[in-house]
Formats: sequence, structure tokens, C-alpha cells
Amino acid sequence: MEFKLSTIFLIFTASLFSEETIAFWDFNDGYAVDNDTPQITHSASLGSGTLYQQRADTDGNGKSGNAFSQFGISSSAGKSMAWDDIGKSGDNDAEFFVTFSTVGFKDIELYFDILGNEDAGVASFDLKYGFNGLEDSSPADVSGPVKDFASGVSFSLINNELLPTSINGLERSFAQSSVNFGGLLDNQNTIAIRLDDFDNNDAMSIDNVLVVGTAIPEPSTYSLLLGSVFLAFALFRSRKL
Repeated sequence: MEFKLSTIFLIFTASLFSEETIAFWDFNDGYAVDNDTPQITHSASLGSGTLYQQRADTDGNGKSGNAFSQFGISSSAGKSMAWDDIGKSGDNDAEFFVTFSTVGFKDIELYFDILGNEDAGVASFDLKYGFNGLEDSSPADVSGPVKDFASGVSFSLINNELLPTSINGLERSFAQSSVNFGGLLDNQNTIAIRLDDFDNNDAMSIDNVLVVGTAIPEPSTYSLLLGSVFLAFALFRSRKL
């Protein structure tokens, strides 16, 4: 069998730059809390991270979810994170925070499945991020403490981002949305992301929230793998000769 340098290089780079799961939430364990709870906390199903479902009319037990089979993850439909109403007067719109660490990772991406109950679905959302974690807040329009960016410091990345819709006959179904952060969140001790301002809807479900990144190789690992590639190439080259 003939091996080319390009083939060896592709195998080498694939091993270095494959995406890995940082945190994943499928919400299938359920959560026995009252409806309209100001804040529901969800630990990651895989990886490490915390998600805070907040404001408006949270569904305290979760509605039906969506099966997931991507990135080497397989999860049944189970439950979803849900709201019975996502928009109210004042600032009490539905939102959720995702917190995690990206130490050792770059090129971060966020995925989530979303389902709305109106013909137009959920039209759009906003997204902000910060590096200082979260703190407790007690706004006047919420009947209990919720999380907010520490010291109110955050950066806006998305405003009125359009969401995909998925319609199967007359029944609505989940559609996947994704956000690519490029290099903005690379190798950080603490990341906090907020999604809010979900437009043109009433009830809403979100499922299979996934954060992935590409592992940053240690210099010693990179050198070792690179040396192995050149050694293998030399051996194959000598066999040809």
C-alpha cells in the first residue's frame, strides 16, 4: 500500500484538531420544582458546567424533549428545558445562562435545539458573554434571586439573531441553532453566556445545549506527534526505495 505525505499529515492534524465536548445538558433527569420558579439550576449531563434557567414562567418539570445523536453523544428524547411564557412586562423575559471553563480549548461553539409554539416559532434571540462569572441579583420584577453578570460586565455578541424553524406537517418540531465564537472564548478560566430576548413566541422549549471546543495541544505533545509523523514517513519512504 502506498502512503503519501498528505495522507499522514491529514491523520496527524485530525488527531490534533478534533472537537471535544466541554459541557452538555440533555435535561432528561427531570427537576421537581414548582412552575414559575425564578431560577432553576441544571448541572451538566456530560462534561463540566452549570446552566441557570430564569425568569418569565418556567416549567418546573420540563416538557417533552428531543433525541440527540451528534459529536459522539447519544441521548433519548426525555425532557427539555421549558417555559410556559417567555415574555412579560418589564425586564422579566425568559433567559438562561451557561457557565463553564475553556482552559485547554479554543474555537468554542454552542449548539442548542429550540421549539416554539407559534406558527412563526421563536423568531430571534440575543447573546452576551463575560469572563467574571455570575452573581446573585434581586430585581424588583422577579419574585426571588436570579443570576446576572458579575459587576454587570458583559459583551454583546448577537442582537436579534434569526432562528431556524422546523415544521413536520402541521406539527412543529425542534430545530438546531449554533453559535461560533471564533477565538473570543479561547483558554479562559471562567465563561458566562446569556441568551435572552426570545422574540415572537409564548411557550418555548430548549434541549440538548452543547458546548464544544478544540483541544489546545501541549508543546511537548505537538513535538512528539510531529516527530512520529516524520519518522513514519521516513520508514515508508525507505520501503519504497
